[in-house]
Amino acid sequence: MIAANSEETVWKRITADLTQENPPLQYHVLIYHDIHKVQLDIDIDPGGGFESGFETTTLMAVLPEQNGFKFALHHENFIDTIGKFFGMEDKEIGYAEFDNKIIIKTNDIAKTKNIFADKNSREVFQSLTGFSLHIGNRSIYNESTKEDFLAFEIDRGITDITELRRIYTAFATVLTAIEMIGKKKLAENDL
Repeated sequence: MIAANSEETVWKRITADLTQENPPLQYHVLIYHDIHKVQLDIDIDPGGGFESGFETTTLMAVLPEQNGFKFALHHENFIDTIGKFFGMEDKEIGYAEFDNKIIIKTNDIAKTKNIFADKNSREVFQSLTGFSLHIGNRSIYNESTKEDFLAFEIDRGITDITELRRIYTAFATVLTAIEMIGKKKLAENDL
């Protein structure tokens, strides 16, 4: 667990953990910063023998109830291009370069556009391949309760601190935007 009064303190600790002489092949940490509790997992299996290895990096955070709002996005690849030709769903939210590089599925285009209003976050996600970012619903911390969560998953074990922090910052920006939309909706209901 990393709890800190500043983002700099959090990243000093993560940097120390991941830049040691023999960095861990499995890294799991809960980052407590401001109102966020973000789970970071890095798993690198180099394989061996007859097994090929795999790598993943995951960020996950529990969200307040989303009242059915969902989105999922990933980098557009060749298969998606063919799928779009045959009518696969791909929403456009009004940011041309982002829309051209990312496959977006959502049940609320306006909310999704608001969530990705930050240009820096869009640029981070549109520069990645082999990833997904989505809102899901399942038991995370308590097996008896299902929770809405935001999850980022990429098929690489990201140990480069600059890249990892850039992705974390974009994830946190999206997380904050989702929370702000939820608070705005609650305030409207109180009127």
